[in-house]
Amino acid sequence: GNYQHTSSLENPVADARLVAKTLRKLNFEVIERLDVKQKDMKRAINLFGEKLEASGGDAIGLFYYAGHGVQVEGQNYLIPVNAEINKESQVDIESLNASFVMKTMEYSGSRINFVILDACRNNPYKSGFRSGSRGLARIAAPSGTLVAYATSPGDVASDGHGVNSPDTRALVEAMQKPGIPVEQVF
Repeated sequence: GNYQHTSSLENPVADARLVAKTLRKLNFEVIERLDVKQKDMKRAINLFGEKLEASGGDAIGLFYYAGHGVQVEGQNYLIPVNAEINKESQVDIESLNASFVMKTMEYSGSRINFVILDACRNNPYKSGFRSGSRGLARIAAPSGTLVAYATSPGDVASDGHGVNSPDTRALVEAMQKPGIPVEQVF
């Protein structure tokens, strides 16, 4: 949430901490990174992929991201805190394509994966963008992967009021209810 070159967001750090705490409580091994730069995001995702692969095909992979996200030509990008984006053509250089996460999880060999993107807020770079795309684009996920958004693809979600976003509060509450099918959690 502590962006250096665009509007900061109040909730992402608290959201990430709450999700990490909940996942630890549910016996997940967690790699937690807060307010990271692009290179550190990539390193963390690589580490995640390595650990997931080492855990074997029965492991469950879960990737959670809270922060700014934008869509350019049908591709979703996660924005690191140090991204300097003045126009649409810089997004691919300065941010992280969400497909990198998908490929990392697919390569790991885990059969069940979750990608949770609480990143569907208004585009903070509107003035330098030609496309009128709102929110994030639908992702073609590999078999066994469920992608969850804070709102419908192509729509915009609110950061909410209070310490955590409404989406994260609801997610954490649902994750802790035993016996609920995953479709109902999301």
